Amino acid sequence: AMVPVALAVIGDLYEEDRRPRAYGILGAVDTIGWVWGPLFGAMLVRFLDWRWQFYLNVPLALIGIAVAWWALRDFDRPTARAAVDWPGAATLTVALVSLNIALLDTSEISVVTELSELAGESSGSTTWLFGVAAVFFVAFWLIERRRVNPIIDPALFRARNFTAGVGVNFLVGAVLIIAMVDVPLFVNLVVETSLLGAAVMSGWVLSGLTAAMALTSYLGGIATERTWYRPVIIAGLIVTSVGFLVVGSAWDAEVTAWTMAWQLVILGAGFGLVTAPTNSAVVDAAPADQLGTAAGLVIVSRLMGLAVGLSGLTAWTLFRFDRLRQGLDLPAIGDPGYQDALEAAQAEITAQALTETFLFAAAVVVVAVMVALALQRTPSRADSAA
Repeated sequence: AMVPVALAVIGDLYEEDRRPRAYGILGAVDTIGWVWGPLFGAMLVRFLDWRWQFYLNVPLALIGIAVAWWALRDFDRPTARAAVDWPGAATLTVALVSLNIALLDTSEISVVTELSELAGESSGSTTWLFGVAAVFFVAFWLIERRRVNPIIDPALFRARNFTAGVGVNFLVGAVLIIAMVDVPLFVNLVVETSLLGAAVMSGWVLSGLTAAMALTSYLGGIATERTWYRPVIIAGLIVTSVGFLVVGSAWDAEVTAWTMAWQLVILGAGFGLVTAPTNSAVVDAAPADQLGTAAGLVIVSRLMGLAVGLSGLTAWTLFRFDRLRQGLDLPAIGDPGYQDALEAAQAEITAQALTETFLFAAAVVVVAVMVALALQRTPSRADSAA
């Protein structure tokens, strides 16, 4: 909720030609938490207790509230209050919740998340929730077309840059979650068998990804100011695709933490470059009175991509793991070398399944490049007014 508000504040305070750098700074600051979060969390798990990850958020949240209150104290308040679109909010909530539950309760994902156990043995398939989601998405769309103050104005999607920017953000979210989830899985299942050791190593390795994201988010904002959205977005997506190709081709059971970290720097650099120009493309395409809505859709599209990527690509990974496992050629169970052979084979097929997912993610990024090509250069509002 905080990031869309921050995006909207930037949209109100800065002219279009100055927004990309501000978005880059916001992306860098946001990603700094990603840099220190995994390492800090790993240290808490190792030396204290996992509960401290939640306890420490309380004073940090209070500090954040105080800083935000002080920083926005002189911000102009709206003179008129628009009516809340309760029908739109209700239908969109039902649609999104239904879609996420259906995605997370696929047969493959439920095995990992134990969602089926939480639901009980008697619960049936939840695939019908896809239909519920579709019905409520259609209902939401029809409601929004008739509302005076809709949550999401369908007219926004008539703007080419808005639709293309949202599409790129969705696809980037879908592959970003693969990096954030599959890298720790790779460390835990292939490289490091100790739970605490895997937590520390995952935090260290992911810091290469997130530190690069923080740096290039700012650089991407500067580059966007000097050029425009499309070349920076496409450059970032190409670097991201190369990063996935490198990771998917080079990682195996013998890969070291240093190798993983520097190769993830490539991946993070690509993700970071995309942040500022994509945010700018979406927000700049919206009317001045809908900057908040546009900023919210920047986050919603990314989160929807995260949900779809987590379920879809993880389901593919588990499917490949099951197929590879069926083809194992192991000694007889009573053989003295059976256990060692089994552990080695499991590490090998796990590495193969996960690296194939990275390669698949590279292909998804290529699709994002195709979507980004739809972006067009338009005059700023200031130029249009002149």
